[in-house]
Amino acid sequence: MNRIVPVLEKSLLSRDAFRVINLIICLLYFMPSTFNVTNIPMKIAFAWGGIIVLYEVFIKKNFFKMRFSWLLIGAMISFILTIIINRENFLIPSIYNFGYLLITLIVIFPADFSQSEEEKKKKMVYFNNVFIIIIFLAALISIYQFIFLISYHVPTGTPGLLARQGFIEHRLFGVYTSPNVGAMFGYTSIILSLISVLISKITKTIRVFYMMNFIVQIFYITLSSSRGAQVVICSFLVLFLLLFANSKFRKSIREVLPVKIKWMVSILLVLLVYFSFGTNYAKDFLATIPVSIDRKVEVIESNESDKTPLPEKEVILQHSSDNSEISAGRFTIWKAALKVIRPTLLFGYGETDFYGNSDAKFLKKVDLDTTDVNELKRAHGNMHNGFLQVLVSSGIIAFICIYAFYVLNIFSLLKTFFRSKVNYAFLGIVLIFILSIFIDEMVEAHVLFNKRDVISIVFWYYLGSISYLYLKKGELI
Repeated sequence: MNRIVPVLEKSLLSRDAFRVINLIICLLYFMPSTFNVTNIPMKIAFAWGGIIVLYEVFIKKNFFKMRFSWLLIGAMISFILTIIINRENFLIPSIYNFGYLLITLIVIFPADFSQSEEEKKKKMVYFNNVFIIIIFLAALISIYQFIFLISYHVPTGTPGLLARQGFIEHRLFGVYTSPNVGAMFGYTSIILSLISVLISKITKTIRVFYMMNFIVQIFYITLSSSRGAQVVICSFLVLFLLLFANSKFRKSIREVLPVKIKWMVSILLVLLVYFSFGTNYAKDFLATIPVSIDRKVEVIESNESDKTPLPEKEVILQHSSDNSEISAGRFTIWKAALKVIRPTLLFGYGETDFYGNSDAKFLKKVDLDTTDVNELKRAHGNMHNGFLQVLVSSGIIAFICIYAFYVLNIFSLLKTFFRSKVNYAFLGIVLIFILSIFIDEMVEAHVLFNKRDVISIVFWYYLGSISYLYLKKGELI
C-alpha cells in the first residue's frame, strides 16, 4: 500500500496532471471545429476531478491550508442550501455546477505544500507552454481562414444551435466559439509567456516561439474586433506602466528581461496607443489581404434563417451595423437577470440556463416581459457579467463570501508587494493579470459558474500559486 500511494499521487491523484489535461480538454471544447470530440473526455475529467476532490478533502487537505479558505467553505455550504431549495427545478444541473465548483476550488486552486520552489516553477512553465502552443496553432488556423475568407457552421452540443467558424459577419471567429473568446485566449497566452520568462531560464528557441506567438495573437485580436479584449489589454498595459513607478519592480524586471527600462516603457506605450486608437487603421490595411474564394464551406446542411451569407467581394472588419455587438445585447441580459434574482436573492437558483435546463414555469411569478424572456433564452445561461453569474447562480450569501475572499487576497497580496521582499516582477505581473480578469468580468463571465471555462482555470491556478507563495509560507519564487 505504501508503494501504491506515491504512484497514484503522481498519476491518478496528481492535481498538476489534472490541471494540464483538463486545460487541454476545455481549450478544445471552445473550438467547435473539433466536432464535440471532447464530450467523453469532459465526463471522464469531471469524474477524475471528483476523485481528487475526495482525496484532497480527506487526506491531503491542501485547500484548508490556503489563506482565507474559510470564506470559500462558507460559499460551498451556502450553495448546498441553494441545491436543496431549488431541488424541484434544477437538482441535476445545480449538483453538476457544485461539482465544478468543488473541482475549481479544491483541485485547481490550492498549491501543493509538499512541492519545492523549483518544482513549482517547472509545473507553471509546463502549464503555460501547453496553453501557448494550443492557442498559437488555433490562431494560425484562424488567420488562414481569414486570408482565404473561409466560413462555415458546425453543430454544437445544444440542439438546433450552430457555431459560426472562420471569417463571418465582418469578424474573425476562427476556430473559436466567439471572437471574444479567441481574443481573451490570445491575450492570456501572451501574459503566460511573459510569466514563463520571469520565473525560468528560457532557451533562445522558446523566446523566438513566444515572440512569434505574440505577433500572431496581435493579428488575431485585431481581426476579432473584440472591444472587451481591447479594454482588458489596455487596462493591463496601464497597470503595467504604473508598476514602473515602483523602483523595486523596475530593478526586479530589469534583472530578468534583457531590455532597458526605457525601451520596455516605450513598447508598452506603443501597444497602449495601438489598442486604444490604432486597431481601426490596422484593420483597414488587413482588409486588403484576403484572397476571395467562390465557394463557402458548409459542414452541415441547414435551412436556418440566420445562415450567414457568402462573404462579399469587399472585406469589411467591423461590428454589425445595427450595433447589436454593444455588449452583444448584454444590457438587456443584465436587466433580465436582475429581475430573475429578486425572488430568491439569498440563495439564487443553482443554475442560470433557465430555459435550457427546465420548463421555466417557476419564472411565471417573476415580472418578465417578452424581451426579458428572449434575452434569457439567447444567453443560454451566460449572464455576460461575472458578478451577476455568481449572484444568480448562488445568491447573495455565497456572493459575499466569494468576493470577500477575492478582496482579502488581493489586498493582502498588494500589501505584500509594497511592504515585503518578494519577486516583484513575478508578483506584480500576476497581480495585474488577475485584476485585468476582474475588469473583463464586467462584460463576460469566466471565473466561476461557467462550466469548463479556460480563463477560470488559469485564474484560479495563479491565484492559488501567489496566495500560497506570498501569504501562507512567505517563500520567494
